[in-house]
Amino acid sequence: MKTHLQKGKQLIWTPLQKKVFLLVVSLFTLVFTLTLISIYQAAYNQAEREFIARLKVGENVFMNEVTIAKQHLDSSVETIAKDWALRSAIGQGEDARSIKSVLFNHGKRINADIALVLDNDFELIAQYGNEDVIVGHSFAKNLNKNQQNMPWIAMVGNQAYMMSADPIKAPATIGWLLMGKRLNQAFLSRTKKLISLDINVLVQHEGQSTILLSTLENSPDIQKELMQLSSKFVNRGLLADMSIMEADDVVALPFSIFKDSNQHFVVILQDSISAWLQTRNAFMVELLPFFIVGILLALLGSFFIARSITRPVSRLLEVAQLVASGSYTEKINISEKSELGELAREFSNMQSAVMEREQKIKDQAEEIRQAHVIKYQVELAQKEQNLAASATEAKSLFLANVSHEIRTPLNSVVGYSAILNDPLASPEEKNKAIQAVHSGGQYLLNIVNDVLDLSKIEAGKIQLNKTETSLVSLLDEVASHIEGFALEKHLKFHLNLNFPLPEKFITDGTRLKQILLNLCNNAIKFTQEGQVDVNIHLDSYRRRLIFVISDTGPGMSDEQQLRLFTAFSQGNQAINRKYGGTGLGLYISKQLTEMLGGHIKVTSQEGKGSQFAVYLPWLESAEKSILTANQQVEVLRRSEVKSELTIPKLSGRVLAVDDNQDNRDLVSYLLSKTGLDLVLAEDGSQALTFAENQTFDLILMDMQMPVLDGLQTTAMLKRNGFTGPIVMLTANVDAGSKQQVLDAGATEHFAKPIDNQKFYELLNTYLGAKDTVEQGDAPEVMLSEFDKLVDKYRMSFKEKLADINAALAKQDWELLNGLMHKIKGSAGSYGFQKVSDLAVLVEQKIELHELQEAEQYILEMGTLMQELYAKYQ
Repeated sequence: MKTHLQKGKQLIWTPLQKKVFLLVVSLFTLVFTLTLISIYQAAYNQAEREFIARLKVGENVFMNEVTIAKQHLDSSVETIAKDWALRSAIGQGEDARSIKSVLFNHGKRINADIALVLDNDFELIAQYGNEDVIVGHSFAKNLNKNQQNMPWIAMVGNQAYMMSADPIKAPATIGWLLMGKRLNQAFLSRTKKLISLDINVLVQHEGQSTILLSTLENSPDIQKELMQLSSKFVNRGLLADMSIMEADDVVALPFSIFKDSNQHFVVILQDSISAWLQTRNAFMVELLPFFIVGILLALLGSFFIARSITRPVSRLLEVAQLVASGSYTEKINISEKSELGELAREFSNMQSAVMEREQKIKDQAEEIRQAHVIKYQVELAQKEQNLAASATEAKSLFLANVSHEIRTPLNSVVGYSAILNDPLASPEEKNKAIQAVHSGGQYLLNIVNDVLDLSKIEAGKIQLNKTETSLVSLLDEVASHIEGFALEKHLKFHLNLNFPLPEKFITDGTRLKQILLNLCNNAIKFTQEGQVDVNIHLDSYRRRLIFVISDTGPGMSDEQQLRLFTAFSQGNQAINRKYGGTGLGLYISKQLTEMLGGHIKVTSQEGKGSQFAVYLPWLESAEKSILTANQQVEVLRRSEVKSELTIPKLSGRVLAVDDNQDNRDLVSYLLSKTGLDLVLAEDGSQALTFAENQTFDLILMDMQMPVLDGLQTTAMLKRNGFTGPIVMLTANVDAGSKQQVLDAGATEHFAKPIDNQKFYELLNTYLGAKDTVEQGDAPEVMLSEFDKLVDKYRMSFKEKLADINAALAKQDWELLNGLMHKIKGSAGSYGFQKVSDLAVLVEQKIELHELQEAEQYILEMGTLMQELYAKYQ
């Protein structure tokens, strides 16, 4: 489009004008469109919320009607039950015909459709209504006072009844009175008038949904979708939500009115959404004229804005092009008193300055270019040289550290391997050599794992597996690894849960455990005395979990903290020489934390310890349970152990030989659940006597006993002709002890502390399973019995401490070694793992003749046992 005016005022659509015009039109149109969408969306959301609210009100009204009807029925039944109790107390109408007649009269009076009288064994005495259907025991599971506080719906034949029950007391309970009214169309029609919504009543039984009643004759497709909606509602855990049917213009809201172990009654409110859609469409039509007018105004305004901006700019562009071509004499004719006019005047001043400086700039530009090229080349070469030197130094340092860390345990492995081959070496020296070889091998494995993790991180090949993770289980696993290391260094280790905390969350549990173990191991390695604490917090505002590991170690300077998370680096070389390590642990932990979406923060002060805080995003799991107290944690721990335990049902006779009363009590408790006949012996001599006079299918033998130990007893039993299996139960788990057990003729070695599940699997292997029962079948009884055994064992701490202190006062290390052996085998079986771990350490130190350290561990164990004993007094 062109319109010719005077030169300088010619109206031509330049590319710039077109772009500005289109830009302004687009902005106006976008604003109008977004406004229209926002208004429409707000109206749509409001209509949807009102529709959902209407359904929810319908749900509340329906439940209120059901509750009122149930309360009326409960009141009538309670009155009739009291009247009946009075009749029974004075001996009136106790024959079946009289009872049925009274039942008929009372049922008619309150318009009941069915009425029953049951005795205390829930056997049917009399029934009124639906006599062709046998009922009685089917109602027994719901006969309690709780049913008066909620709807109780039951199926009798193909009909649904609202039931009520009350005990007949004269004055003791002599039976139960049950009455019910049929859920019928009249009740639904009356409720429909109140809520203006159609009502469907369905029952879910054995995975199948059936429509019992409906206020609307739906099509087969709608009925099918209603039954599918009921099944989904029941299967996903009673999470009610509005659902739009695919088969028709129908919306539905399901909710539960009653359920028991066999069936589940669901009500689905139903309505059409046509009116809702018509309101939305009408609103769109009303908005359309405003939108069109807005677009037209946008076009008109855009035209004038584009012209006012682009005309002066076009003139400036023309002159700039001339100046760029070398012509500095062209004048700019812009009369506007605006920023563009000021720009034009400044441009004219610039023209003259440019002429003077052009040549000077050309000369200086060449000089600068040459200088910059030389400087850039020098800096680049210097940086490349520094980077190469740093990389070489880091690799050399890493190789030196790794080679040193590998050689140290390898020297130990090679040296102690020679001792194992030395026939003149004593058993104590060989045991020490075995422990050293195992420790060196484990250390080498940790180094290899760190290097492999580093290579995977650098190559980007680590794949995270984020799943639902139990917070308590993960922390317990970390604590079980760390507590032993802390005990060896005489450090206190505390795991503190700062409630509230989620029961489960989404993360890669394996990698998170690796991070926490790395940080805890570091804290223990660098701490010589004091304690290491792990605190867990939930920051619900920022949606994150915080794991804080603090120690009372030497702390770090600011300079050391800067190098802390660098690969191949430690705080300084003195640390490397004193404590060892490759310098990869914290680097790997930092990388894994960032891959999980979090970060690590370190706070440290020289001489006062360090604190590492791991911040991870809190991704909620499907199970959104929140822990608020330690009691919940204990229940959770017990339930996890309890759900995994499977107890076999067995038959046979078992002889258990153990000089420790605590161990005999535990074995007796565990075997009592299996149905086995058990005979207990206190030593090998008693075991031989019992074996001569009785027949046993299995013998459980302790290894260390007075009079005759387990090895001697086993050998004598074999010589006397015993052919059944003999399993040695002992806390000695080294290879030498296992070989001694087999050489003596025992069938198998079983380690103490006793793992309950493995113990039951052992019994099942030798005695054959007839059936199995989950521990959850009778959890309260089993938990109560086991708690009694635990309490009994805890009470024995006082006597055990007296024996230990007496032996320690006499410096009778042989007696102390025997006491420690008994405690390490029994304490862990009763859940006192820390006491068992300390007993293991004492026994090891006594065998190595490191008596001063053994005495220190004994004192720690005594303090712990006193605390456990006093805590439950």
